[in-house]
Amino acid sequence: MKNRTINIAVAIVFLLAWGIYGTYYFLNLNTSMQEVVLNHENVDKVYLQISRRPSELTPSTDPDTDVILKDKERVQAILDQFSNVKLKKVSKIEDKIKVDYIYKVIIYPKTDQDVPADYSIEILNSKFISISGSGGRRKSLYQTYKITDGFDYNSFKTSMDTLLVK
Repeated sequence: MKNRTINIAVAIVFLLAWGIYGTYYFLNLNTSMQEVVLNHENVDKVYLQISRRPSELTPSTDPDTDVILKDKERVQAILDQFSNVKLKKVSKIEDKIKVDYIYKVIIYPKTDQDVPADYSIEILNSKFISISGSGGRRKSLYQTYKITDGFDYNSFKTSMDTLLVK
């Protein structure tokens, strides 16, 4: 009888722990660019490297292009485009990437030393973004997100192309 009571108690504790973990996991599937990246960065202490490369599905003879932005106002303007973006974690991309170019915004800390980027945001298309980097932490992250709201891809693309053509 005593063994049976212990087994039932262990099973209840296991089920509660599994339920708490599951709830935590599903609550963390939805997030925002603000929570993932922007809250961790100070515009005064970073600069951006913005790159554009032809996508693999769209053969192009255009070379990769990039630009470095160190001006606080321009950095803030780019980061503001991401401020209202709502994201949902995904394990794989549902759609093939059907765009001419893939854009990458890399956030570097302003220092005299050569240090790795805090974050790299790769805009795969109007529906998917990948974020990688350490954000100043020891553990690095890499996650692909589905954009659920708040991102105007065409406006972003136009502003990036304007920067990269200059």
